[in-house]
Amino acid sequence: MDSLQMDSIMVEVENLPVFPGGESAMFEYIGSNIIYPEEAKNNNIQGRVYVGFIVEKDGTLSNIEILRGIGAGCDAEVVRIVQSMPNWTPGYQNEKLVRVQFTLPVVFALEGKSKRKKNK
Repeated sequence: MDSLQMDSIMVEVENLPVFPGGESAMFEYIGSNIIYPEEAKNNNIQGRVYVGFIVEKDGTLSNIEILRGIGAGCDAEVVRIVQSMPNWTPGYQNEKLVRVQFTLPVVFALEGKSKRKKNK
């Protein structure tokens, strides 16, 4: 293989990249570090933000971009969280490190905002 093929971005590989500790650790990291934007809270904005990025051969994340967003500061918050992630275990194909495209959904949900009544 020439160097261009080795540096191409893979979507499906034998061994996918892994967040340190696995998928449950990744969602725990996101849940512990995400800050619900005030603008989104004030306007009752909820939904799923899809972020795409490349897990590089050294485990760093690059080319972070919102694939589908909901606005009101949520998209920027997802980018901030992904930028702050620790290095991943990189992906492998044919026993060689490869760059892998990854898509991640991040859910924003307000809890207990409705159905509350004030007592008089």
